[in-house]
Amino acid sequence: MMRAAKKHLTVVLLMAILLIAVYLRLYGIDFGRPCNYHPDETKLVTQAGRLLATKFMDKDAYFGIGVYPPFHTYLLAMVMGACISLGLLSGRIESLAVVKALYEAEPFQFFLQSRLLVAAMGALSVLIIYLIGKRIYSQKIGLLSSLFLAVNFLHVRNSHFGTVDVPAAFWGLLCIYFCVRIMQAGAARHYIGAAVFAALSVATKFSMVMLVFPVFFAHFAQFPLRQWLRKIGDKKLWSAAAAGVVSFLIACPLVWLDFHETWGGILGTRRFEKVGKIGSGGGFLSYWTGDQSDGFGVFYPNSIPETFGLLLTLAAAVGLIYLLMKHRRQDLFILVCTVPMYLLFEKMSIKAMRHILPIIPFLLLAASVLIWETLGQIRPRVKVLLLSLILTFFSLNQAFAVLDYHRALAQKDPRTAAAEWFGQHVPQGSAAAVESFPPMIFTRDDGYQVYETNWTSKSRSEREKFFTFAAGRDSLYYVADDFTRQVFQWKYTQRRHPLITEDRLEFFAWLDKHMKKLVTFTSKNPKIQPTITVYLITEIDKTWTMLNKMTESEKQNY
Repeated sequence: MMRAAKKHLTVVLLMAILLIAVYLRLYGIDFGRPCNYHPDETKLVTQAGRLLATKFMDKDAYFGIGVYPPFHTYLLAMVMGACISLGLLSGRIESLAVVKALYEAEPFQFFLQSRLLVAAMGALSVLIIYLIGKRIYSQKIGLLSSLFLAVNFLHVRNSHFGTVDVPAAFWGLLCIYFCVRIMQAGAARHYIGAAVFAALSVATKFSMVMLVFPVFFAHFAQFPLRQWLRKIGDKKLWSAAAAGVVSFLIACPLVWLDFHETWGGILGTRRFEKVGKIGSGGGFLSYWTGDQSDGFGVFYPNSIPETFGLLLTLAAAVGLIYLLMKHRRQDLFILVCTVPMYLLFEKMSIKAMRHILPIIPFLLLAASVLIWETLGQIRPRVKVLLLSLILTFFSLNQAFAVLDYHRALAQKDPRTAAAEWFGQHVPQGSAAAVESFPPMIFTRDDGYQVYETNWTSKSRSEREKFFTFAAGRDSLYYVADDFTRQVFQWKYTQRRHPLITEDRLEFFAWLDKHMKKLVTFTSKNPKIQPTITVYLITEIDKTWTMLNKMTESEKQNY
């Protein structure tokens, strides 16, 4: 009777946690409507549509966005295809010919489908970390870690975006679950499950190749050290390897469609991530210290302390140390799931919290183990009181941060207001230049002659390229955003690219001082949405000459 009551309570608590997870991941998920301001969402939806249009039969369509891990676009294409089929059956869509026109006229509904797919994976991740925590430690630690993940700011935020980060982490969690089963039972089906889900994760995001470490650990941890050499030839291990390779080749056909192009693209991406771009970089352990770019828009905030809060950050860090000190088999397994992948991205120049998203559940699991086992040393009544206070504080802190962020993100974006103003006040056929985070209307064919500046590149000829476009025109509308300016105000940009920083800041100052400011759309949340200013540039040839003839003292005054 007592056991049945405890089981019932566990089910109730888990269902409550899952409902919280679903609510937070759906809250404000339609942000930006009718525009989309997440660059990765656009390319993934476009690629899924390209695959649907070619019925997955065109080789070139698979490389439509370069050597980008394709598995998630297949899932997205299936979701979009299902929605289109329902539309045809219900009569809302008259024919397949209407679908393209529907996408061009009202594309946001397809972005929303993509976001809902990711939100579902994010919510299911909460269930999986519960199962992992329950099997490897205890039911209570499983519940604790699932609650922390349900309300975790970073995981909830990224579950709102139709990108590959949460899906890759989701498949990775399934792989880890089967790794736990390998350590506990070692059945062939557990090996196959771990290998297949690892392959799907890597086919979603190539950096998930680091899952090889927990898979191998799970295998060898079953045996005494003296048997390891002999267990390299274990049939179950090699069967898993074969299943993983076959699954990866199916989920990522780029490899066999054009191996040379795929391998070259992977190496190119690795070089880019290592070298970085303007605005990237950070100090040692910068994810933990915050010594990296704050990020902006959908990438803000951008460090563990900013997304966890200081106390939960300390709990996670001390939790990892605690696991190392205990060094039980399950403790070492969690460290193997965490440390190699963290070190991979610690070495990269581009520092983004979305990169380390796959290790977030395990940081929270480490914090849960620390909290539960530390409280286990005190009297039951005091333990219950302290645990209640800790859970209430951490959960409410994260949940309120989530709600505040998505309320801000749901406000009308200044870029949307600027696009509406532009359509009402600027004649069709006018020339316009935009910066790196523009109103999205300028990327479509709206009858304007649009030049997209690239101030955040490492080229020192961007100013000349801009004036080449502008030369000979009577006037030019220039749309500035303060996200672009924030890139050049960051210390690592100024330290690593001083000449480029000087060039860009000089141009921005000249623009602000000498050109006519038509309208400004001010952001209420400058880290989440950019302030947009529209200028009118006239006498272009004269102003170009004036800018080039500025004296050093005049430049310094800017």
